[in-house]
Amino acid sequence: MTAHIRSLLPSLALAILLGTNGYGYGIGYEYVGTQVEAEYNEGGYQETTGENSSTSQEVVFKNPTFKELRDFILKDPTNRNEFVLNQYECRHFATEVNNNAEANDLRCAFVLLCYDRGQHAVVAFDTTDRGLVYIEPQTDAAIHPEVGGSYQGKEIKEILIAW
Repeated sequence: MTAHIRSLLPSLALAILLGTNGYGYGIGYEYVGTQVEAEYNEGGYQETTGENSSTSQEVVFKNPTFKELRDFILKDPTNRNEFVLNQYECRHFATEVNNNAEANDLRCAFVLLCYDRGQHAVVAFDTTDRGLVYIEPQTDAAIHPEVGGSYQGKEIKEILIAW
């Protein structure tokens, strides 16, 4: 099965720019992207840049088993980083775990838990044996966010997932 997709990051960036991070100030990202062709097969997802791109790049990410996810998270040092307001916050933790996972060929999503005011960034993995597993990158804990439920004492209004 082959599908042409555009990254969800422009929508995610807009949602971030329109909201705040819970501390009363907005979060901004700049997005530069190309159309991506993605093909799913038993080995994972394979992506190549579209025809309009001047470079051709092949990236293969694997959906891990729960054991592979657990082993990766236990080895990943991101949770040892210090939270520093306005410098290294939830979005930085989530981005670092995402980058480290992809460097290990694991498919990882950047996830925003959106509240009435602000949002919180976590990551998710689509495991082959337990389905979608959300991870709090600051603590390495598996979490179970649901729209209408609460996390960190705030009601979750929306969950945005960018693969």
